[in-house]
Amino acid sequence: MVAGIPPVRADDVDDQRRKVEQIADELDALDNQLGELEEAHAAALDRIDQLAIEIQDAQVRVDAQSAELTTLQGQLADIAVDKFMSGGSSGLTPLFSSAEGFTDDLERSELARVALDQGAGTSDEMQVLVEQLTEDKAALDAKKNEQAQLVASLEVQQQQGEALTIELQQKYAQAQTELGQAIVEEQERRAAAAAAAAQARFAAAAAAQQQAAASSNARGGGGTATPATGGGTGTGTGGATTSSGGSSDAPVAAPTPAPSVPAPASTAGIAISAAQGQLGVPYKFAASSPGVAFDCSGLTKYAWGKAGVYLPHQSAAQYASTPHVPKDQAQPGDLIFYYSPIGHVAMYLGGGMMVHAPATGDVVKIVAVNWGKVVGVSRPG
Repeated sequence: MVAGIPPVRADDVDDQRRKVEQIADELDALDNQLGELEEAHAAALDRIDQLAIEIQDAQVRVDAQSAELTTLQGQLADIAVDKFMSGGSSGLTPLFSSAEGFTDDLERSELARVALDQGAGTSDEMQVLVEQLTEDKAALDAKKNEQAQLVASLEVQQQQGEALTIELQQKYAQAQTELGQAIVEEQERRAAAAAAAAQARFAAAAAAQQQAAASSNARGGGGTATPATGGGTGTGTGGATTSSGGSSDAPVAAPTPAPSVPAPASTAGIAISAAQGQLGVPYKFAASSPGVAFDCSGLTKYAWGKAGVYLPHQSAAQYASTPHVPKDQAQPGDLIFYYSPIGHVAMYLGGGMMVHAPATGDVVKIVAVNWGKVVGVSRPG
């Protein structure tokens, strides 16, 4: 041992290792928390847009019903007054002589009675219209209240998102100061381990498909296409893709997706070009403004919107509203989703690469796919 240099104890190494793992866990947790908050904010925005349409439609219905009821009440009043002026035996009761003691319910009842005497309508028809109008007005008021509450929540979520983003950035900067390259290496190690696990799953799935195809051919079921492997197994250091297949004396069908997997949209290239056209645009929480700022789902919503496909401004909703495909069959233009619950989305470019809007302080950029953390892939179109 060199004099003057204290020995490195195993306990010190273990302590350092535990601290690195703890900080990495905390960073992952903060990242997930931010993603969930972003999803909640985007969901509120989408619901506000949806409510605006629903409120407009409900208002049109209520206005039409109110006009219909007013017309019906006017017709019944005309009949009742006419009957009174003609001196008929079933004319108005003394209630009509005192407006002060007259209520809406009494008016409906009296006018309906007179109208019934004249064969001009039924009390049931009026009552059904009144009840429906009351119900629709209550539904309209409920939608307006929900919209107001969501609008009020947006500012709170915005403030929480900005505060959480600052906390994450400070935590990472502190980790780099205290631990140096160790924290970077730990995150890379986790990404590599996750990618290796994903590669093993892909290989197992491909082997199972090939075994099923061989069994089907042995029973005379005919040829079965070998699995497509468009997604590959990109890692944090590149975008390698792998494919599996076999050879035999008989012709082998070209790899095709399973019947339930839709073919890539012909407009995927438009969406990809639109997304790549925003490279360098800053990330901003809950934003979707071309050339100004994007969040993750705002970028994919914009890009596929340019291709004529509507997507909600929320990554979980984008996943729920588009056909799902196996990760090993991902094709350019597909959407790649992260975290559970889903909290981030990117667009696959092929070759193990993707374009996305990562986080506050960053910009729209192209990076390698970490397939180990991908929780789903979907195909708009």
